[in-house]
Amino acid sequence: MNDREEIDNSKWIRDRIKRQFSELVRLSFPIIFQRLGIMTMGVVDTMMVGRYSAQELAYQSIGSVPVASVIVVSIGLMMGTMVLTSNAYGAKDYKLCGRIWRRALPYGFFIGLLGLIVCIFGEELLLVLGQTPDIARGGGVVMRAVAIGIPMTNMMLACTFFLEGINRPLPGMIFIWLANILNIFFNWVMVYGHLGFDPMGAEGSAWATSIVRTFLALGLIYYILNMKGYDIFGLRLKVDMRLHKWKRLRQVGYGAGLTSGAEHAGFAALQIFAGWIGPLTLGAMSISFNIYGIPFMIAYGIAGATAVRVGIALGRRDYRDLILAGSCGIIFNIIMMLPLLGILIIFPAEISGLFTTEPALITVTAPLIILSAWMLLFDSTQAVIGNGLRGRRDIWMPTILYFLTYLIIMIPLAYILAFNFERGAVGLFESTVIVSLISCILLMGRFYYLSYLDFKQPLLQKL
Repeated sequence: MNDREEIDNSKWIRDRIKRQFSELVRLSFPIIFQRLGIMTMGVVDTMMVGRYSAQELAYQSIGSVPVASVIVVSIGLMMGTMVLTSNAYGAKDYKLCGRIWRRALPYGFFIGLLGLIVCIFGEELLLVLGQTPDIARGGGVVMRAVAIGIPMTNMMLACTFFLEGINRPLPGMIFIWLANILNIFFNWVMVYGHLGFDPMGAEGSAWATSIVRTFLALGLIYYILNMKGYDIFGLRLKVDMRLHKWKRLRQVGYGAGLTSGAEHAGFAALQIFAGWIGPLTLGAMSISFNIYGIPFMIAYGIAGATAVRVGIALGRRDYRDLILAGSCGIIFNIIMMLPLLGILIIFPAEISGLFTTEPALITVTAPLIILSAWMLLFDSTQAVIGNGLRGRRDIWMPTILYFLTYLIIMIPLAYILAFNFERGAVGLFESTVIVSLISCILLMGRFYYLSYLDFKQPLLQKL
């Protein structure tokens, strides 16, 4: 390479890095605020139920474990909507974007019906998982109330993933924050008993969740069908719904669903272990995970933006831009996470006090928040690069790596630290820090290995 070519190449890299960061900021912040809005609804539920009763918080906490597992798997199964939409958008096949969304709606609703059936038998499931009869009964009531909203949740995901895939994440963000206002109101009415309702505690919060999710799904569907440019995307055109026509949508979702399910199953096992230790530990774990979820949703927003940017680059078959999109996503995430990590380390007791007024619960929760800060750095990075791999349609190897780390390694490690070494809840969180670091290293190695192969020879994958 001569001097002129080196100068041109350096200028290309600088210009593309600037463009990638610009696009990441433009795209990620609405996604971040949307993800934060989703997380905020869960945090509000925990705060309002926790201040109502520690026992009701235990019911809510254990009931949310299987429900969250269903939702997380659903998010993965629906991920094909974002990936394929961004690929089609990058290739400027806008009508295909619309067809993907139209097929994703009934697909999401069907998946939601399966989740609903699982949650109806919540009490029996919790008993099988070793919970006490009282905890299983209260958690089962919560699960049945939440179950009604699960099909609507998946239709909402189809809408938000479609909007993100076509670089229009702002409407999804606006709807989520409107839903937060409704969620606070319905929690106030149903948890504490206002406007003629009897106090319902955790069950009331669960019903509020189902109502709000229905509002989100119907509102977003109406918006998309009437948004500016709906005709460009063919959103009202008849779509061929034969299964072979949207095989790729399901295939991408299978891998992502198994990946999300493996990761969440590992964290769900920690809460099951916490339930074995006692209600106080279970409440502390619930509060800690809710607190941790706020900064992680920022990372999840960056991860979504990274998947879109990588997906668009893949759609253009621009592999140099693809590796830059993934790399810039990692760097941007670390820049955003470091100050949040500091806040969690410095103010653990003060943050715990926002969720409960019981001194014993604060004492148990504070050390977990400090540990979650260290988990945040590694877990957020692996989430970003994992979504980058999804954006480039690497389906099955990330799934295998997630199964290895979050099921085969983390669950036994958490049990050994918590029970054999008698470290309790602290041991449970220590296992997450170790495994997040391992996952981060493996997924980054996978991404850059594939990028090396891209430069060696063109991908043979057909879009």
